[in-house]
Amino acid sequence: MLLSCLFYQGLFGQSVTIIDAFTQQPLEEVFIVSEDNSRYSSSDNKGTFDLSDFNPSDVLSIKMMGYESLSLTQKEIKRRSYVIALFLDEKKLSEIILSVARTAAQSEKIAEKVSIINKASINKFTPRTGAELLQIAPSVRLQQSQAGGGSPVLRGFEANRVLLVVDGVRLNNAIYRSGHLQNAITIDPNSIERVEIIYGSSSVGYGSDALGGVVHYYTKTPKINNAKRFNSTLSSRYASAQNALNHHLETEMSFKKWGSYTSVSYSDFGDVRMGGNRRHGYQEWGLVPLYSANSERHFLVSPSVNPNPTIQKNTGYTQWDILQKFAVTLPMESQFLLNIHYSTSSNIPRFDRLNEYRDGRLRFAEWNYGPQERLLISPQVKLFPKKKFLYKGTITTAFQQVEESRIQRRFNSLNRETQKENVDVFGLNGDFEFAKKGKNSFAYGFELIRNNISSTAISNALIVEGTNIIGLENSQPIPTRYPSDGSQYNTAAIYGNYRLDINPKTTFALGARYTSTHLKASWKEQALIDSRLNRVNVKNNALTGSLSLSYRPQRSWRMNLLFSNGFRAPNIDDLGKIRENHGTLLVPNPNLQPEFVYNIDGGISFVPTNNRLNLNLRFYNSSLLDYIGRMAYSIRSDLSTTEVETVVFTDEIVTTMANANIGNARIYGFSFEGKWNLNENLSASGNITYTDASENDMIGPLPSILPFFGGADISFEKEALSLRLRMQHNGAKNPDTYSLGGEDSLEETPILSNDGTTIVYAGSPKWTTFSLFGNYQLSSGVGLNISLENIFDVHYRSFASGISAPGRSLNLGLNVNF
Repeated sequence: MLLSCLFYQGLFGQSVTIIDAFTQQPLEEVFIVSEDNSRYSSSDNKGTFDLSDFNPSDVLSIKMMGYESLSLTQKEIKRRSYVIALFLDEKKLSEIILSVARTAAQSEKIAEKVSIINKASINKFTPRTGAELLQIAPSVRLQQSQAGGGSPVLRGFEANRVLLVVDGVRLNNAIYRSGHLQNAITIDPNSIERVEIIYGSSSVGYGSDALGGVVHYYTKTPKINNAKRFNSTLSSRYASAQNALNHHLETEMSFKKWGSYTSVSYSDFGDVRMGGNRRHGYQEWGLVPLYSANSERHFLVSPSVNPNPTIQKNTGYTQWDILQKFAVTLPMESQFLLNIHYSTSSNIPRFDRLNEYRDGRLRFAEWNYGPQERLLISPQVKLFPKKKFLYKGTITTAFQQVEESRIQRRFNSLNRETQKENVDVFGLNGDFEFAKKGKNSFAYGFELIRNNISSTAISNALIVEGTNIIGLENSQPIPTRYPSDGSQYNTAAIYGNYRLDINPKTTFALGARYTSTHLKASWKEQALIDSRLNRVNVKNNALTGSLSLSYRPQRSWRMNLLFSNGFRAPNIDDLGKIRENHGTLLVPNPNLQPEFVYNIDGGISFVPTNNRLNLNLRFYNSSLLDYIGRMAYSIRSDLSTTEVETVVFTDEIVTTMANANIGNARIYGFSFEGKWNLNENLSASGNITYTDASENDMIGPLPSILPFFGGADISFEKEALSLRLRMQHNGAKNPDTYSLGGEDSLEETPILSNDGTTIVYAGSPKWTTFSLFGNYQLSSGVGLNISLENIFDVHYRSFASGISAPGRSLNLGLNVNF
């Protein structure tokens, strides 16, 4: 009888498990019904139901609110090894925020402003770089010094005051600088599933650097036990204004216990053609009449004449991006992920420096960022022990290897100078949650990070035969960019986040984080700048917190209020950098201390029950204490010149500056976003952002503050066709409000007058562009992308940028899924 029962159970009592495809957690109360509605069941607290409740011939409909429904035969369920993964529908997914407290939460219960860029938006706009991708979101602005760049600005904060994260691993390392960054281009937009942008200080969840906000990239993850075992996509895109080609191949494999996702992208960017419609009235601004045709192997004594000055010579480069991710199901509902990223580029010309004039002549024959390489290896384990103090958790380890270099040579010089930086970053993060008890939930975790930095610099004389460079000789040491005897930057932190659902209308949240940083650096040759400088050993500690309230008085209304503070400990770039730019030399300051920010952030949103309208108004105020900025700095031990504020550096007299704690400041503003669904096919949306800042008594205006920018979209979607008309606008920036430390690049704006001794600049003119994006699905496996960007061929430069934006560009793309 026992054997008969076991045999009968094997035939007719097969248990089926239903899980969330994203979290791999079992789903309770999933409704399963036969096609004729005569038989039904639901999953228990382990996510299981019994097939014996149904006939073998039944087609089962599997439904749960917020998830995409499935219809499967029992044979199809067997092919899935009796494990069914349900996917959140697009609307539900947009209501889940993953990054604010480093754990998933409903957006209506979060007080912070968060923008989500989903996969559908990425496919519609087809961005070419990880930096360009961020412009899909409102309230994000980009700065560019060269085509191979893109430095995101959030609420007036930029560079190492904005934290970049990919799959839970922080990309900001000890040499992320305070000026402008190009590191976001090492993220391949083709491999991105979702981006979450948190506006405002997020130091509780992420620690130092997250003063202005967090940009969290989530890459695609392979599905496990999917019905389609193999799935591949091949895409190619062309952009006429940059003569750019982007090719991408991705392959996903799905098996019973594991899955694999592979992504390979190659990009070839040509020289950028600027717009020809000069509505601003400055007919010569940005034109490139002369350029350097020198290269690693080619030598010319003089600049070359540009036959088409609207083509910005020395802006092209190439890049490879590779991602490999494995997902493996482990016992006890756990999951193992192995995440491998590799990005490398050709030399990336620094256009603004190659276009720099000194005494009426081009200054540099060569100025390139060497190949920018980033390797990330990150094993991750997701745990679901379902204990009281550890209901679920994620442990993430990471190793990153970053290589950067700068190569430059002046006209009338045979000396090529090369600075190279290598950064090894080791990280360990733990993010955990208590079992939710009634209205209470609690998340906690830790973070350990170690940065090892090596910096070298040499000067080599070129061996030239005619116009060919055949070799190098006379290698000599020159000042390194960072401490020449090595440096370390270590971080240890613990955090906790408590949330209380006071009632269905009100959610209260409280968070705290304690962070300790330790910086060590030493110079071999007294830095060749300041003979007093030999060794630095700095320790800093900070306790940061947040307090928020989300109130929903009615179903259509939501109000948020957030108080938070954050900090940024000086990294190696802040404290130990030596760098010359436009005749100003930035030198190390071993006395630099952390800067702090105290935020008030509030907002109100309105979404009627019919979801036809969505309005969101936010205001923010950030009070900065001990703000780190550039100011004049004297090296009294230097006797190379008679004036204490100048030194001789690489055979030129330069003025010295250093980062210093220059006092207090305030950044404040508001943003408004709205969307109106006119009917099921047509919608309109718009956004504006206003930012301003108080002037500091010691350094004047703060950098990166553009008072006004915004945009508007009109979208039409019907069946296989999608069309979107986009308008983008940037307001003007008065020259009197530019930072005095050079971060805002006033010298890149139009010249009003030049009497030979004094140059008067106009500041940044306002600009408006229109672009049209179209997508058409030719078949289930073939899609076509066509767009016309900057339709009216407007010439403009984004604020603080050293390169003109592309003019009218016809972009074509083809996607094939197989």
